[in-house]
Amino acid sequence: MIDYHVHIGQFNEKYFDAHHIFNIIASTLKKTRITEIYYSSTSSCRDDVEFEKIEEEILYAQSFSSEELKVKPYLWFVPKYIEQKIDINTVTKKIDYCGIKIHPFAQNWNFENKQHIATLHHLFTWADKNSKYVLIHCGNPKSVLPNRFESFFNKYTNAKFILAHSNPIEITSLMVNKYQNVFCDTACLQIQPLNKLKNQIINSSKILFGSDFPISHYYNKALFNKKRTLEKEYFYNCNLLKYFNK
Repeated sequence: MIDYHVHIGQFNEKYFDAHHIFNIIASTLKKTRITEIYYSSTSSCRDDVEFEKIEEEILYAQSFSSEELKVKPYLWFVPKYIEQKIDINTVTKKIDYCGIKIHPFAQNWNFENKQHIATLHHLFTWADKNSKYVLIHCGNPKSVLPNRFESFFNKYTNAKFILAHSNPIEITSLMVNKYQNVFCDTACLQIQPLNKLKNQIINSSKILFGSDFPISHYYNKALFNKKRTLEKEYFYNCNLLKYFNK
């Protein structure tokens, strides 16, 4: 079983060490059957982000990977990397990324900016050529609606687009049903919204498990005063696996 949505790195005032996070997930293997995780670094959201630092963080994280628990990184690509002249075809020779992460809420991908659009086409061309994933953060604000990147879905048909968080469900379902290469994940979903998603998506196998761990723990503690440990938080996130294990 794969968890398609895990994080490491700096998130606001908290730093989540990759090996610590992976060890927690590894400790749940017998109960969750998660044997593979796809992760990205929230350190990419820092105002002073430098690609070389992120690359060092990913290389450290990759040293954890084993036959028991395989860990695969997304390259969280941010507009600042354009200024740093980071080229996807060059950096992927050093690290075997499972795909790209795009977060239009945390980073402003401006569709009126020709350089931004050219970069997105460049990234998606790489994903298309190599049959990689493109994880896109989705939500209710107009800038992050699941159909915002629709013009790319039909153009890059070998890329596998994942609409993270499946929010809002109606637009997510429309995109997943319309395009063969568009999927969605369960990050931050509860049972009731998941059931609604299942009822609206024709091919339920296109719903992928994602935990959003440990960011889920950060928000549950900060906003809802939940007292769960990180270990209990991940196991709680995996309650949705009951659906997938069926």
